[in-house]
Amino acid sequence: MTVTSRKELLAGVKRVVVKLGTRMLTTGPYTLDMAAIARLALDIANLRKDGYEIVIVSSGAIAAGMGRMNIHNRPSTIPQLQALAAIGQNLLMNAYEKALRMYDIPLGQVLLTNDDIDNRKRYVNAHNTLDELIRMGVVPVINENDSVATEEVKVGDNDNLSSYIASLVNADLLILFTDVDGLLDRHPKDGVGEVIPYVGKVTKEIEALCGKSGDAAAVGGMYTKIEAAKRIISAGGMMLIAHGRNNSISDILGGKETGTLFKAEGPTLDARCHWIAEIAKLRGAVTVDDGAVKALVTKNASLLPKGITGTERHFDIGDVIRVNAPDGSEIARGVTQYSFGEIRKIMGRHSNEIDSILGYSNGTTVIHRNDMVRTKEL
Repeated sequence: MTVTSRKELLAGVKRVVVKLGTRMLTTGPYTLDMAAIARLALDIANLRKDGYEIVIVSSGAIAAGMGRMNIHNRPSTIPQLQALAAIGQNLLMNAYEKALRMYDIPLGQVLLTNDDIDNRKRYVNAHNTLDELIRMGVVPVINENDSVATEEVKVGDNDNLSSYIASLVNADLLILFTDVDGLLDRHPKDGVGEVIPYVGKVTKEIEALCGKSGDAAAVGGMYTKIEAAKRIISAGGMMLIAHGRNNSISDILGGKETGTLFKAEGPTLDARCHWIAEIAKLRGAVTVDDGAVKALVTKNASLLPKGITGTERHFDIGDVIRVNAPDGSEIARGVTQYSFGEIRKIMGRHSNEIDSILGYSNGTTVIHRNDMVRTKEL
């Protein structure tokens, strides 16, 4: 990637999502670091004077709960983790509230699950709520709703959650503050590496550099950060991985050459296509014939029932599904106009037969080209 300077690249940034890892917010045996939170509040107060809008995605609830209950080994069961999250989330929000109140900055707590991101209607509702909070001058503090989320609806880590939030609020920049200096040019097991300053595309070589998470109270690691980066890059956004103890938000927005900056070098997706390709959960799949593959990939066509040869799993109208070639490889994904059962009845048939077969019609296409993202080129 060729740039004049980091400062120039970030010159147009206004709305920033900042993800804070557990180690950035705790000290000692899982105790909230009030001094670190106070420094963050001062930084946010100064940035707001310059017109920046800050959204926080905060880890630390489970760790705070562990500290309050004098537990030093992270539990493995969902009920235990949910209980600790319920205890710790209150402590965490109180710490943020106290720190931000010093500068008369209102705080709004938002707790999300994967359902709020995966379901298009709830996704739009969450967007509207967060946008209104920001418009009102509130600093949203977001976390996964760990106290109620089951394994099936968990995002699982705040690196990926923060990438969803960045898209949700149309952020100009996502900052992941962690306890490493950035993405290193060698895997941790191979020794000490140098920080890679810029990444324009997440390749297999970049993915191979990822390490593992280690702390008992932390979830994630470089792997989840790279997952987040791929999502941000596909939407045309920017993401920075930097050491949260050695840098402030102001440092980064001021152009400090630190950490690893991810910025797309090629074409990117619009908001709806990005949701389809990178955010929505896949509920099922259809298999199509060679003629449909060619039409979808080379002609940007809609998917018609005539080209469908099979279905996988049960899905409903409005779900995002995969479109597979005859060999099983994915060629596209999109929002289906028909359910699993309906497609079973109309596949292989002409569009003008849909009404007579089903007794009604949701349109001539199973997936319209405007609701489809091609994921493979011929």
